[in-house]
Amino acid sequence: MIESQNGKRPLAFTLVELLVVISIIGLLVAVLVPALSRARKQAAGVVCQSNVRSLMTGMNVYVADQGAFPGTHSLFYFQLLFGESWPRIGGVTWDGARDKLNDDLSFTVPYAKPFHTDPQFVEDVPRRGTLFPYVKDERVYLCPSDKPGPSTDTPDGGGGNGRLSYGFNAYIGYRSPDSLRSFRYVIDSLNNKLPGTDETRSYHAGQVVRFTPASFVAFVEEHPKSNINGDWPDGNFNGIDRVATRHQLQPGANAEGGPKGRTSIAYLDGHAEGRLLPTKTLGRELFAESGQPYIWRESGGPDNVNMAAFLKDIPGPCPW
Repeated sequence: MIESQNGKRPLAFTLVELLVVISIIGLLVAVLVPALSRARKQAAGVVCQSNVRSLMTGMNVYVADQGAFPGTHSLFYFQLLFGESWPRIGGVTWDGARDKLNDDLSFTVPYAKPFHTDPQFVEDVPRRGTLFPYVKDERVYLCPSDKPGPSTDTPDGGGGNGRLSYGFNAYIGYRSPDSLRSFRYVIDSLNNKLPGTDETRSYHAGQVVRFTPASFVAFVEEHPKSNINGDWPDGNFNGIDRVATRHQLQPGANAEGGPKGRTSIAYLDGHAEGRLLPTKTLGRELFAESGQPYIWRESGGPDNVNMAAFLKDIPGPCPW
């Protein structure tokens, strides 16, 4: 220790004192950094929920103006249930991504991978979408935790297309809200798995399901691997697409030992929430909760019968 000229006051810290201070600083850093990281991730989840809520607000304005929800990519395929397909033209879906379905039901991806570097994809999505004039903000379409890159099958949903993080319910495009009040099943739809549980729900021929807007899925934070940055980059949430559970990921959280995380979902009544779900939750599990039929079942062939009945109120042959 160095003393002052009068020999009473030290002018510097001793080595022990310095080590103590450094240890305290290190301890504080060790405590604060994870807390700050968690806070940052929680903030991203809040922003993500705000995004899907904003999309649903824009959607409601669109519906008030147009009388129906905007189109989804799956509708072009679903029209074959009625014996004919709709013409496939660009600029008619909510997200702006070009359609990829050919007349023979083969798919052609109109963009080059990685999609976020394709100038045409960047130009089309989301500004070319029919919803964008009502939203007017590209940032709303992208979760802050969704980083562009190669699509990977990871629990946090890594590797997005850089322009679009959310999928819109594939089955309700061009439908009016009034047509989504109820549905009468034509044939049995049995043992539909529910999300986050081993329980199932069955619907029987002749049964009428009353849809509740507060539980009817509209927008979903979709996993990039399931057809939002995999084979083609569209925001079309179908029965076999998966949710992204990138928020507050909890490894080994469910009964089977697999991870859970929060995903952002907006419902027809306009509210949004961050739901805690297993990482491999499928769209059909969410649809089964509200009783909405879906075409791609867990086993057996496609449910063309109930799907045709569910879509019968869509104006045709082409609503634009």
